Amino acid sequence: MNPLRFVVVGVGGYGLFHLEAILWLEQQGLANLMGLVALHQDQVKYSELIKSLKNRDVVIYSDIDEFFSSGCKNTDILTVPIGIHMHAPVSQAALQAGIHVYCEKPLAATVQEVDQLISDQRKSDRKIAIGFQHITSYSMQQLKDRICDGRLGKVKEISVMCGWPRSSHYYARNDWTGKLRLGDNWILDSPANSGHAHYLLNMLYLCSSEPNKAATPTKVRAELYRANHIPSPDLAQLYFETEEGCKGSAIFSHSNFHVIEPLMRIVCENGDVEWETDNGKTTIKYKNGKEEEFDNETHEHWRFDGFKNLVQSIHENTNPVCTPEIARCHTVTINAMHESCPKIVQIPEDDIDVVEDWEVFPPNSKGTFRKVKNMDEYLNEAFNGKYFLSELGIPWATSKHSQVFELKDYTCFPENKLLAP
Repeated sequence: MNPLRFVVVGVGGYGLFHLEAILWLEQQGLANLMGLVALHQDQVKYSELIKSLKNRDVVIYSDIDEFFSSGCKNTDILTVPIGIHMHAPVSQAALQAGIHVYCEKPLAATVQEVDQLISDQRKSDRKIAIGFQHITSYSMQQLKDRICDGRLGKVKEISVMCGWPRSSHYYARNDWTGKLRLGDNWILDSPANSGHAHYLLNMLYLCSSEPNKAATPTKVRAELYRANHIPSPDLAQLYFETEEGCKGSAIFSHSNFHVIEPLMRIVCENGDVEWETDNGKTTIKYKNGKEEEFDNETHEHWRFDGFKNLVQSIHENTNPVCTPEIARCHTVTINAMHESCPKIVQIPEDDIDVVEDWEVFPPNSKGTFRKVKNMDEYLNEAFNGKYFLSELGIPWATSKHSQVFELKDYTCFPENKLLAP
């Protein structure tokens, strides 16, 4: 394979992850890093990195307009690790310029943005891969194979829990984190749409018994809460059903006390599955008495496999594992979550402890956290019993703002929808 030429949009946040992935591909002769779009403030902040890239003859573009005016002819793949509201427009501009795209998750905030991007992609001869890299992982592909070939059979029930405390630094890191809107653009940020979005799409991916597809829910009910002083929820719980009869439940938190790594349990026609975190194990107990176990993490750089998969799909003219059509299932579910529960419940101050603690994720510094008292216990009780928080007798939890939302022919999240603070 001839190496493909990459340009990355953005150096802050997840942009560094994209650069690391491309350098990994370069070591395998699959890629050449040709350029980086870095705003002035980021060029100052990451001055040593910018200097080292310039020494490698990597072109530094001061903004996206400069790239599209002068850099397209030297680019095969544009990677888009920027704000949610910019994913679709930048990806569309790249397609129109004849460039393949690796777009970060989620693909967009609203289903209509996703559908327009899918339409544009189909009119082009370019490919888009979405950065839900977890579905390309060994464990998800092993489970998908066993569901689709009948060893496990169709998924009947699936549930996920994850709790990653986030500090005030996390919500101040850019202009869109913790927001429902930014100007005229929907963001719909939440644990389910950002930090834990991978695990929601994993569920939808496995709920489909067809290869290369994810399931779109037919109905969704949600409860949304927040402990932080932000417009969006930092605690999201949802229940869904799919056309194949799968029932799913998920609870995601950024306001609990201790890290609760993702845990997924699956009830299938021919067996039960327990999946324990990205670098843990998967245990399968088949109804015929056989048991199977495998490691979820199989190599150090498995999170980069989505980039490699896009390179291979371009060379072989096949679809990448995570297509826009698959990512659409996640966006539709997020839209339905907010349609189901338009009011986010603010958790009372008396039920919150404000503490200084260490960040679990980069930059691994100390931060101020707003942690809900007893939240870890509530998460486990809701997950294990498949209860909504409002069913546990928690004083601040309520179902009065929640209703079942039907998704038949759902194609538009309302532009003027009022999401009550």
